[in-house]
Amino acid sequence: MWTAPQYAQQEATHLEAEERRKRLEQEEQRRLQEEERVRWEQYQERLRREDRERARARGDHEAAIHDLLERQAALEKPAFEFVRRETGVHPFVEDGGAAEFAMGVPVYVGLTPYGVICPVARRVAAARDRLAQLVVFAASEGERRRIAAQARPGQRIEVLDGGLDAVPSPRPPAGQDTLPLAGLSGSE
Repeated sequence: MWTAPQYAQQEATHLEAEERRKRLEQEEQRRLQEEERVRWEQYQERLRREDRERARARGDHEAAIHDLLERQAALEKPAFEFVRRETGVHPFVEDGGAAEFAMGVPVYVGLTPYGVICPVARRVAAARDRLAQLVVFAASEGERRRIAAQARPGQRIEVLDGGLDAVPSPRPPAGQDTLPLAGLSGSE
């Protein structure tokens, strides 16, 4: 079979153009895949960064809760003594914070709330009507200022010293005596 030279040349040109088009398509596909890979990596990095920020915020929040619980526990005894001196009655201190008292620990005289130990300053505004007639106990002057900024004007806020002496020592399990500390016994 014989073909005219111009047809052979057209076919060669067509094949070269087809080859060039395929190479360009492959390059374009590789470029798009690379862009997609970069976008995916950026997306994954953003998710990791957001996870780290959430973990840090969770850790900060948990640390803040832990600090609040320690301050509340440290002020239970001083608040008890304060209310007993003022009223002449032995008050009752709840076991933990209550949402209706801005997560502060309520102190009762009889069945009537008398005070609140370390309410969360950010929650005081929502409970300001309930707290208005109560004594609010704070662990520091800074905490007093934060609470006062959210409370009603004229709110009574007392700063109590909740030092190490105010935190009761854990009781030994039943049937066990406390162990003497080395070097502190009187027989030396």
